Amino acid sequence: MASLALEKAGLSKAQVIAATTLGTALEYYDFTIYSFFAIQIGKLFFPSASPVNQFLLSIGVFGVGFVVRPLGGIVIGAYADRAGRKKAMVLTIMLMALSCALIAGAPTYAVAGMAAPLIVLAARLLQGFAAGGEFGPGTTLLVEYATDKTRAYFASWNFAATALGLAIGACAATIVNLSLPKEVVDAWGWRIPFLLGIVAAPVGMLIRRRLEETLIAAPSHAPQQRRGALKAALTTHLKWTILGTFAELGGSVSIYITAFFLPNHAVRTLHLSSTASVTSGVVSALVLFAAAPVAGKLADRFTRKRLLVISRVILLLSVYPAFAWLSAQPSMWLLCAVSAYLSLFVAAQIVPVLVMIPELFPREVRATGIALTYVVSASFFGGFSPLIASWIVAHTGNPLAPAWYVAAACAVSLIPVIWLPDRTGEAIGLNAILQEPSS
Repeated sequence: MASLALEKAGLSKAQVIAATTLGTALEYYDFTIYSFFAIQIGKLFFPSASPVNQFLLSIGVFGVGFVVRPLGGIVIGAYADRAGRKKAMVLTIMLMALSCALIAGAPTYAVAGMAAPLIVLAARLLQGFAAGGEFGPGTTLLVEYATDKTRAYFASWNFAATALGLAIGACAATIVNLSLPKEVVDAWGWRIPFLLGIVAAPVGMLIRRRLEETLIAAPSHAPQQRRGALKAALTTHLKWTILGTFAELGGSVSIYITAFFLPNHAVRTLHLSSTASVTSGVVSALVLFAAAPVAGKLADRFTRKRLLVISRVILLLSVYPAFAWLSAQPSMWLLCAVSAYLSLFVAAQIVPVLVMIPELFPREVRATGIALTYVVSASFFGGFSPLIASWIVAHTGNPLAPAWYVAAACAVSLIPVIWLPDRTGEAIGLNAILQEPSS
């Protein structure tokens, strides 16, 4: 049977997926271009530091955006559970576009002094706040639009949008690097991709206004119950909030090391070219994009837990040999192969968790619950992973240290999966709402 939300909205699956995931794609587009141009940003906004510290400061500002992600998730997630998913998603896409505009137009340290890095910092904080609030409402709306047999597939597209943002960002960085002389890229060419990110805001608003709101109060739930979504997530549903957060740990660390740290690591530590770095980023993103919906189909058919445990164990066992092989024989082709291989199992472990989390929470707490588990995991375990990995490599001289970091994260995040229920095929969306009897 077709989803009731789809029937009511009169939209195709593709239209719903595109409208819902656009903000996530913009979020990771912004992350990607910042990551690829972190060296140029470090030189222009932190010129008094050493080259290594310039890079670390630039990556640190990148990571600071993750500090406010939990705040964005709490505020906008609660807003989505109270006022609706659509309104929250329009707000977040506007804030993310504003962040792109601030970075694109930020004066350098030579022009504005200390105000320059503060503007970049403010932009990252704004972007982090918006990104923290985007994921909860977006994932919630996708699973509530889906049928009970297609929830993982629908939710997988929010992660596929992550990969799409990575791929578009990497392509934009590649075009800029190939089209302009290096000195021009270093001076102002790096700003061009940020300017392009602003265009997504009006497009996203127009598309998202066509969506049907899925926050429909059931007869047995009074409106005032929805106003306590944050309190409920931290009291009544605290067990699921904590378990969900740690279950996401492995995926959060894995994707940020694979997609963000590894390309820069290849240039700075393995002495490969920037072309190799960007190419591997594109390959990784394309594999993530292709693998995500396949993982969604598998999770709907073979259950979430089975796919999650198998893929996480494989990644845990193979990440160190993959890094060791690349360090022993660094080349662009091997870098791309390692990136593609790791990305395959990153997608296979993230998608099952992505749908298991919204299945843990009732609809009146769902956006807040997703936001809390996802943004806390992404902020404290994932967002600072590139900075932590860079610091470890710089102070130990061991290029294989990030692999141990990923393996440890995967091992720790397997433990909470033991207690997570697998609700494959159970009713949780609009079908469940409309089937509830009146009080």
